[in-house]
Amino acid sequence: MTDRRNFLKSAAAAPLLGRAAAAQQPGVTGMPRAGDPGYWEKIRDQFMLSRDKVFFNNGTIGAMPRVVFERTVDHLRKMAVDVADWDYRGVNWIGGYDAMLELRGKIGKLMGADAAEIALTENVTCANSYVAAGLDLERGSEILMSDQEHPGGKSPWLNAAKRRGGSVVQMQLPRPVHNADQVIELVRSSFTPRTRVLFLSHVVTGAGAILPVKQICAEARSRGILTVIDGAQALGHIPVDVHDIGCDAYVTCMHKWMLAPAGNGVLYLRSAGADSVWASLCSGNWDNHKDNGLRFTQRGTGSMSLLVGMEAAVDFHNEIGSPRVHARIKDLGDHLRAGLKKLPNTKLFTPDDPSMSAGITVYNVSGLTGPQLQTEMWNRERLRPRSIGADLRHCTHIFNNESEIDRALKVCRQLG
Repeated sequence: MTDRRNFLKSAAAAPLLGRAAAAQQPGVTGMPRAGDPGYWEKIRDQFMLSRDKVFFNNGTIGAMPRVVFERTVDHLRKMAVDVADWDYRGVNWIGGYDAMLELRGKIGKLMGADAAEIALTENVTCANSYVAAGLDLERGSEILMSDQEHPGGKSPWLNAAKRRGGSVVQMQLPRPVHNADQVIELVRSSFTPRTRVLFLSHVVTGAGAILPVKQICAEARSRGILTVIDGAQALGHIPVDVHDIGCDAYVTCMHKWMLAPAGNGVLYLRSAGADSVWASLCSGNWDNHKDNGLRFTQRGTGSMSLLVGMEAAVDFHNEIGSPRVHARIKDLGDHLRAGLKKLPNTKLFTPDDPSMSAGITVYNVSGLTGPQLQTEMWNRERLRPRSIGADLRHCTHIFNNESEIDRALKVCRQLG
């Protein structure tokens, strides 16, 4: 990893990158001081987002900060211009082969895990598929999940159940959820003697509910049930500590709330049980059980440029600090929900319990479908949340502000 960092330093010094890119690196220049009264507006300046439209859909894909974009593109340019300099010794110029322990360590620190427990994947679907395909499930096994899981979450388990002669049981999760005890009791009552795996979202993508996964994993562990938590909407959005949660596996991505380039995902496998998951996409380290994270990181030739961009995103996030990022996201989400509650024509599907909601708000306006409301937001104010079936999912991140949210509330009032 030291060699790779030396390569990146040499690349940053090359004339083809220019001084503008280097000047934007976190910790160098451009980032405001913590006590700056214009802190969040200056953070907004770190993004390339157009000022004549507002992005509220990082639950699908985030907006890259300028430094992330520039480091990614600069590395792509280095590959295009100077690839002949690579002599196959020292740093590897392509992704998919190296252990990348320093980067895995940074991500592990964000998630409360050890570097060896972290694997770098392409996205959540890949990470989840590695676990579902790699387990030796006996015939008749039940896989328990909610009825609100993303297709990329439930499909790998539907495939595993069909292949192994098992079944998937989908419990009906309330929408909105009212409190944590309601969810814990639902999960507890849904376990059967045949339940072998619990797959559940940390943050429900279509409702914004933050589920009490720590308590749920404890219930599952007491019954010998393996737990896989879908954190696609969690990392970079709310605090995540996988050791504290106590799950066996946690799958997440970096392109949503962590603001990295698409094509970057993460798989956490608890050390004590990682050996039970077979590698289903195999390269030279397929049987390396001294570093289980490497078994699933090494997947053949990939883009080092995307990994460089991911590391830049992690550095950017750390420069601001997780507590500050999480608090800002939640403050903006609370501002939106407080405004929506005052409107008689809106209905919220995100929990009212403040401990169970943060940056995702799902709602609708009487008489409008989700696609219609999405269209009205765009046509009236150039706002871009996303329709989810009959409803609208509205995400808030650190590049948003209160005045943008107030414009969305104005549209809802106009439609009442």
